[in-house]
Amino acid sequence: MNDQAHTLRRMIRGPDNAPQVISVTSGKGGVGKTSIVVNMAIIMASLGRKVLVFDADLGLANIDVMLGLTARYNIKHFLEGQCKLAEILLEGPNGIKIIPASSGVQELVDLSHEQQLSIVNALDYFDEDLDYMLVDTGAGISQNVMYFNTASQRIIVVVTPEPTSITDAYALIKVLRTTYGIKRFDLIINNVLSMAEGNAVAKKLMLVCDRFFGDVALDMLGSLPHDATIPECIRVQKAFVGVNPAGEAAQRLMGVVKRLEQTVLAHGSGNIQFFFKRLLLHQAKGTNHAGHSVSRPY
Repeated sequence: MNDQAHTLRRMIRGPDNAPQVISVTSGKGGVGKTSIVVNMAIIMASLGRKVLVFDADLGLANIDVMLGLTARYNIKHFLEGQCKLAEILLEGPNGIKIIPASSGVQELVDLSHEQQLSIVNALDYFDEDLDYMLVDTGAGISQNVMYFNTASQRIIVVVTPEPTSITDAYALIKVLRTTYGIKRFDLIINNVLSMAEGNAVAKKLMLVCDRFFGDVALDMLGSLPHDATIPECIRVQKAFVGVNPAGEAAQRLMGVVKRLEQTVLAHGSGNIQFFFKRLLLHQAKGTNHAGHSVSRPY
């Protein structure tokens, strides 16, 4: 009966109503990636969108902590069979749904094939009607980061003007291009002193990618200003778009969300099932023994 109801829901919704799966990632930590995910989700919800945030930095829980939420269960409990996925869901501001990660669990840094399958099956039967699924990956180029990025329909790379952030963002893009065949990325430049600085960072990344790859497209979604009040919002576990919705940071992030929505249809449609089929395809194929990368249409 549950399977029949699940199939009926999918038939009623159809492909046009399927959620967009977007990963938000970075080459290094400390660039404000998780804060952007949380606040972007809240803005989307304020626009009437149904949003699920998946904390895919599985061994280092951040999103529930950032919002001051208490998780009775997390992804570790689900993977150990202690509860169903629906039981670990948290509700955040504006009704966003959150799948919380676990904190300080080394074995979740690299998921096993069985763990992946458990998440696949659970999310494929997820009952919520969604417009967006935002995947907050870990930083760097670990296997988990690659899994979730290569499985998503769109990849947003968060960068700051710091030279190390730019270098590490390029390294992330390089791995995703040369090993996994991904040729298109979105950019958010965070913590800038001016829009000109944000544009300069984006241009620098675009030039170096064009020089070494020639076929990588970077789409600048926008830049977010340096705001001394944001660390205080994080300290008191409040989203900055809720604390100061009229502030420049909130307004600029609203612009990012609107640009994302304007361009999202141009890059294909899909759903949670699409996301995890991509994840399994990556895990099954990866790079072949001859060293040739497996390309992926975007």
